[in-house]
Amino acid sequence: MSIGRDRRHARTKVGVNLGSSSSHGNINWNVLPPSIQSYFEEIIMPTVHHLNDRVKLAEDAERDLEGLKKAEQMKERTGQTFQGLITGVQSYGFFVEIEDLLVEGLVHVSSLKDDWYEYRSRHSCLVGRKNRLAYRLGDRVEVEVKSVDYYRQQIDLVTTGGGSAARNEDFDSYE
Repeated sequence: MSIGRDRRHARTKVGVNLGSSSSHGNINWNVLPPSIQSYFEEIIMPTVHHLNDRVKLAEDAERDLEGLKKAEQMKERTGQTFQGLITGVQSYGFFVEIEDLLVEGLVHVSSLKDDWYEYRSRHSCLVGRKNRLAYRLGDRVEVEVKSVDYYRQQIDLVTTGGGSAARNEDFDSYE
């Protein structure tokens, strides 16, 4: 049996290989003398913030370009019908992803002319009062591209089929 010196204890230090790329985050002490450390922090920190802002700006520009490309692609397909999946439901309508094109558009409640639809947040669905048809998260629907606002990158859709039968709990009035 070994004596106290040989046993590892809570104060045992873990060595860090400063030449290794895996040492990042394992150093909890200043490597440079304090005056040089503070000098570099004064110079580098504003540059780091500036670079982070530029990266965010570039990511936003990429997202906008991607949205404009999708809007342009869908503008050419106005009037065409596609199969899609409901990916989000709100009080003002539901979002449908056209799976073949990986494009998302909105079916506004004002375009649902066959009934009066009520939003049920608890069940993530819009439910028709008379026809008992529901549009819920995950439902498959058939949609037609109604219009595209290129600059806003908004795709308006109208349903031509799909949805699901409403369930009794969809009509609970305590929401």
